[in-house]
Amino acid sequence: MDDKKTAKAGAEITNSDKNKSAGASSGKKLTFEIILPVILILSVFVSLLLGPEKISLKVLSGNGDYFENIILWNLRLPRTLLVLITGILLGGSGAVFQMFFRNPLAEPGIMGMSSGATLGAVIASVSMTAAGFSKLFSATVFKFISPVNIFAFIGALCSGLLVTFLAFSRKGKSASIMLLLCGTALGTLYSSVSSIILLSSDKELHSIYTWILGSFNGRGWNELIFILPVSILSVILMFTAVPPLDLLSGGETSAKSLGVEVDKLRTLVLISGSLAVSAAVCAGGTISFVGLIAPHITRKLFGPKAKTLLPFSMILGAALLLISDTFARICIAPGELPSGIITAILGVPFFLFLCLGKKD
Repeated sequence: MDDKKTAKAGAEITNSDKNKSAGASSGKKLTFEIILPVILILSVFVSLLLGPEKISLKVLSGNGDYFENIILWNLRLPRTLLVLITGILLGGSGAVFQMFFRNPLAEPGIMGMSSGATLGAVIASVSMTAAGFSKLFSATVFKFISPVNIFAFIGALCSGLLVTFLAFSRKGKSASIMLLLCGTALGTLYSSVSSIILLSSDKELHSIYTWILGSFNGRGWNELIFILPVSILSVILMFTAVPPLDLLSGGETSAKSLGVEVDKLRTLVLISGSLAVSAAVCAGGTISFVGLIAPHITRKLFGPKAKTLLPFSMILGAALLLISDTFARICIAPGELPSGIITAILGVPFFLFLCLGKKD
């Protein structure tokens, strides 16, 4: 009888400990749910106020001088919004790819889209000096948006479509693996072709090299308006994929038994990711590692559920890129580093930690 009482008391203590642990975990998540949006808001304000020319808080209320207003409305605000949207797109696409492939090392560059965008930008930059394209680039549309950005967008989108087509040419369970392999191979091919073009036309080397490193310098309202519709569509598609992605976490076989159409989900993920990365590279060039870091940290904080992983990956990706871009503007002022250098400095050790660290 005493043994039964002891066992019962032990069970109650265990259950109590579990409840306390669950409560603590829930409280921790709630804390981060508040902290991350606050960090994002602060990052936006810091991005608006800091730079080679600092501006005061009063300019945000419309009380600044003429020079400060020009800096804020014509330079800082469109750039901050571009960085914000790019961070959202990269963080969200990274989260969607990682959930679909069930691989924490997956990120937007796995499909070769970043390299495809670079190839498109290189072709546009070199072709601008060719007589056959000069009239085309003087057309109305190119007066509002750089041809480099448009060709980068087309290059990223086409590379995403090509790798999808090649992967789907192999039926069966290996389609997801084929996406990774084809994306890596095609990305290498695009980079090689870009290098050949640049070496044969070294006049464009410096400007394209800066673009490859990822920079928002000189970007403004025209680029923002150009990518906004595509960005909104890609975000909507990502959130549409949330419920089936949660079911997919148990494996394709289990997901199919629960009614998930894996082939349609794969198409949805690839389309949303392709649109997101295309818009992101059009906005700021090749920005690496944001799509890797943001989802992984979010997963550590909130767990693997898609309904929390996706939105908070977007928030964290935006905050990370805003902070990186602000630091890139002020660290060697009045000069400026490409934002992609800062994200790479943060991302490389993080990537190595993921590769070499202990598995959960």
